[in-house]
Amino acid sequence: MAYQSIGIGSSAGDGTGDTLRIGADKVNDNFVEIYTLLGTGSALSSGISATASVVTLAGPSITGVASFADGSVSAPSITNTGDTNTGIFFSAADKVNVTTGGTERIEIDSAGLAVVGVITATSTITGTTLEATGDTSSGDNAAIGYTAAEGLILTGQGSTNDVTIKNDADADVIEIPTGTTNVTVAGTFGAGGAITGGGLLTTGGNIVIPDAGNIGSASDTDAIAIASNGVVTFSQIPVLPANSILIANLVDDSITEAKMANDSISSAELKTLSTLLIKNSGGSTLATFHTAGA
Repeated sequence: MAYQSIGIGSSAGDGTGDTLRIGADKVNDNFVEIYTLLGTGSALSSGISATASVVTLAGPSITGVASFADGSVSAPSITNTGDTNTGIFFSAADKVNVTTGGTERIEIDSAGLAVVGVITATSTITGTTLEATGDTSSGDNAAIGYTAAEGLILTGQGSTNDVTIKNDADADVIEIPTGTTNVTVAGTFGAGGAITGGGLLTTGGNIVIPDAGNIGSASDTDAIAIASNGVVTFSQIPVLPANSILIANLVDDSITEAKMANDSISSAELKTLSTLLIKNSGGSTLATFHTAGA
């Protein structure tokens, strides 16, 4: 209903104004409109209070569209009493912004959600993709980062490990001990290609190569060949330290003629060489025997 103004005539007592009844009816209609909009029709809502500049609604239920001014980062248009630099404002078309203490914290637009500062979650954050756009730092307790040169970066700080990767049973799979560049693999490490490193490869278990596989160097890749039956073949003559093979360490009959190649041991390789020559009556040598020892 539109506001109904009481007709008071052109001048006092000219008889052109509303009658007393019509004027009273307009007053009633205007009050009914107010009491209906702000109350039950017969009583005003107890949740409404007002001052010269502020209307306060206690626990209101709003239907339809509520429009607000744009506001600003320091004076948001939707705010709390007594904390006027914290709330919601609208920085531009199709944007909703949240500010606290006069500093913008969140911006929501058609591209998504942008957060300024740290996100702290007490439950699980789920999504299709989590994409980092900046580098990590040495002070990060647990962080995911990215740089164009390094790609995906994982970093952390723990009393035992800096980074721990676990399986779905909550068991450690890969560990990087705190403050080191070492990597500990709890289970079997499988490689489809070459394993290359500039340091030591230490294992607490066995190293197993495929049947008929080789162990070698970059220049001699088959220096040690291990057949499927366990027979080991060296591509070069092994060089052993002096006194590294003692008679006491040899099993009886472990060295037989059948296991020795022709000329595999020359006289030059015998310690304290002794030679026995067998000659005929004419002085010609019929046989030569070499032995070690005096």
